[in-house]
Amino acid sequence: MSGKSPALRTSLPQRRLARKGLLFTAPYVVLLLLFGITPAAYGLYQAFIVTKIMGDPEFSLWQNFADVLGDYRLGTSAANVALYMLTWLPALLILVFALALAMDAKRSKFAALTRFLTYVPGAITGSAAALLWLFMFSPTVSPIGPALRALSGTDATFVSDETMPLILAIMGISAGAGGWVVILFGALTGIPSDLIESAQLDGATAWQTVWHVKLPMIRSYVAFVLIVSLANGFQVFVEPTVIRAGAPAHISQTWSVNQLAYVYATGGQLNYGRASALSILLLAVCIGLAVIIIKRTNFYSLEDN
Repeated sequence: MSGKSPALRTSLPQRRLARKGLLFTAPYVVLLLLFGITPAAYGLYQAFIVTKIMGDPEFSLWQNFADVLGDYRLGTSAANVALYMLTWLPALLILVFALALAMDAKRSKFAALTRFLTYVPGAITGSAAALLWLFMFSPTVSPIGPALRALSGTDATFVSDETMPLILAIMGISAGAGGWVVILFGALTGIPSDLIESAQLDGATAWQTVWHVKLPMIRSYVAFVLIVSLANGFQVFVEPTVIRAGAPAHISQTWSVNQLAYVYATGGQLNYGRASALSILLLAVCIGLAVIIIKRTNFYSLEDN
């Protein structure tokens, strides 16, 4: 009979499992340090390094932030992004919820195919989606050219600073709605059927069941969709940059906040301090909104999940 205690005998497999877990996660940790934490720390450091036109750089806790907040272009860029968010985010949420609820209300043997077809448009993202929609919104080559020409100015160009929020909203919905529909539909299928039946037996209408039963049960998923969508929306960069390449005379190179940060870091300025400071300000806004959403929805409450 072995002289080892039961606790010692059981801890050995656990230690082996822990070592395997460390080996499994080690490559990710290395990549996270090299391409995540280290660049973020360097960017934070650069936010306090002031680049001068003449002379050596100097350290300042506030100068880059003051210069960024005093830049006349920041207000216009922030207003553009805000208008885009107000156009895109409500439409996205309404469409996603409506489709997910419709798929949940009427399930069929073609449910898997329906989810696949809903997700397909999301396969075209980033620069590819921007090029596709640049083509779609070009009156001379678009399939809806006559309608666009009726809405275009004297130069027969529909794409401009003013129409970018609408264009980006359409792009964002086509690229992101399908994935969110699949996620919310999966959350809806996890609601106990007896809970729905109880509400119906109590006389709840379809709308009351949705509002008072289904949506509260998937509140954490709704919060997740909102947080990720807000982060993506505030960081919009690729789409307006690619579209501007097709219509450079009609779209500002600092249309979005991220584009302004890019101009700071490139375009002859090479002012990485201001670019980092603006990035930190944008990060602070995103974190602040995320905290508000988490608090208001009890995102981490186990009882709600």
